[in-house]
Amino acid sequence: MKKAKLFKKLSSSGVKCLACQRYCLISEGQVGFCKTRLNKNDKLYTLTYGILNGFQIDPIEKKPLYHFYPGSLVLSLGSFGCNYRCKQCLNPHCSWGKEANRVLGDLKKEGKPKITSPKEVVKLALEKNCPGIAFTYNEPAIWPEYVYDVAKLAKKKGLLTVFVTNGSWSKEGLKYLAPVIDALNIDIKGFYKETLEKMGAFYGEVFKMTKRAVKKYKIHTELTTLVIPTINDSSKELKKITNWIKKIDPEIPWHLSRFDPSLSPSKSFKKLPFTPIKTLEKAYKIGKKAGLKHIYIWAPAKTWNESLYSKEDTICPQCEELVIKREAWRPTLVKIKKEDGKIKCRNCGYSLKLWL
Repeated sequence: MKKAKLFKKLSSSGVKCLACQRYCLISEGQVGFCKTRLNKNDKLYTLTYGILNGFQIDPIEKKPLYHFYPGSLVLSLGSFGCNYRCKQCLNPHCSWGKEANRVLGDLKKEGKPKITSPKEVVKLALEKNCPGIAFTYNEPAIWPEYVYDVAKLAKKKGLLTVFVTNGSWSKEGLKYLAPVIDALNIDIKGFYKETLEKMGAFYGEVFKMTKRAVKKYKIHTELTTLVIPTINDSSKELKKITNWIKKIDPEIPWHLSRFDPSLSPSKSFKKLPFTPIKTLEKAYKIGKKAGLKHIYIWAPAKTWNESLYSKEDTICPQCEELVIKREAWRPTLVKIKKEDGKIKCRNCGYSLKLWL
């Protein structure tokens, strides 16, 4: 274990964790909600520093990031633990499921687990010719010390850094990590507190921190919403989300994805239907009507006779010409030019918020 950076010792006893929006008050010998941050002698320690659940080389489009160095590869890595308990979670094995709890329980005991150093991560990214590193799989906001050390070293070596998150980092956590993070994909699960409670998530200040990341720290940000039938798919809620995005910046890409009940770890969520294509189309139209410039859909087939449904291409908001063509995360730059330090539509000259 390693001493944490983000915590505050309380005047009486115990510590307050400052990593995420839960701000857990942790007594001696106990861990916070995420089960990764331990109070030992009124000092906070991170149990998961350098503890990885594996590596994967991915197209950056799978994060998903469509406007940030399209066509690039990133070395994806994660650890164990989470500050949410989402019923639609795709990675319970490393976030809050039995396997994750077993690993975290073992780490709480005295011992010397195998640690992967930041240098080893960066070295692997360079060896695999990956121009970037992505912190993903479990929630990276609860792992800030390791993320910071890896990302800082990565940037020194000229690598890009990507943070795939539920947006729950605290004001202190965002301030700490913002200087070393190049791009974000934030999961906007719903607009209302009741919606997130149905999912097993935590409402917190996701909207406030997302706006801060975009406006104050100027981090490239894209948003994702998994549209779940009867949970967050009402027109009213979708309108609230799209109007909020527009107020921050209508150029922010919004990714819509399909819920697959067979992938849910929850018995109740397994009883829900697949997201109908019509619902995704409804969300797309609501977003366009609100004034969002870039909306993408990824909807894998639910049966053998149903094909993938997607809206993946980037269209110029001004002249409506195709500027980036995508096929299963493989992008082709069609009508793009670099001019005066900006990325523009080659047809009309519109300045696109793209990184190349």
